[in-house]
Amino acid sequence: MYRRALLLAATAGFVPTLAMADESIAGQWQAHQPGNIVIAMDILADGYWTSETVQNNKVVAQMAGSYEQKKTGKNSGTLVFTPVKSKVSEEHGAAQVETDNYSLKRRGTELHLVSAGSDPMVFRKQAYAK
Repeated sequence: MYRRALLLAATAGFVPTLAMADESIAGQWQAHQPGNIVIAMDILADGYWTSETVQNNKVVAQMAGSYEQKKTGKNSGTLVFTPVKSKVSEEHGAAQVETDNYSLKRRGTELHLVSAGSDPMVFRKQAYAK
């Protein structure tokens, strides 16, 4: 019994803590930005996300990490994306923590993200193939 408790205590440090999040923003999202840029992002309800940025048909960034969602209304709030893993090109620059104000529109099929000092990004929810 003592060994089991010791093993559980030792492995607890390796279990990631879950970020605060909910189902409202979960899904597969895609944004088309000026400059022939496409951003594909998967947001999971458990507080994790991945993204891939493609510019001129070349992958310029791949990131994954956790996020925290702070709701200010039913369809709005703040998202803080914290990259844990990244592979980025020199043009893209280093992965950084990003704080965005968000709003869900069109019955949850559009996710609008606005970072301080940048233009809004509009992500559209992608339909799952059946």
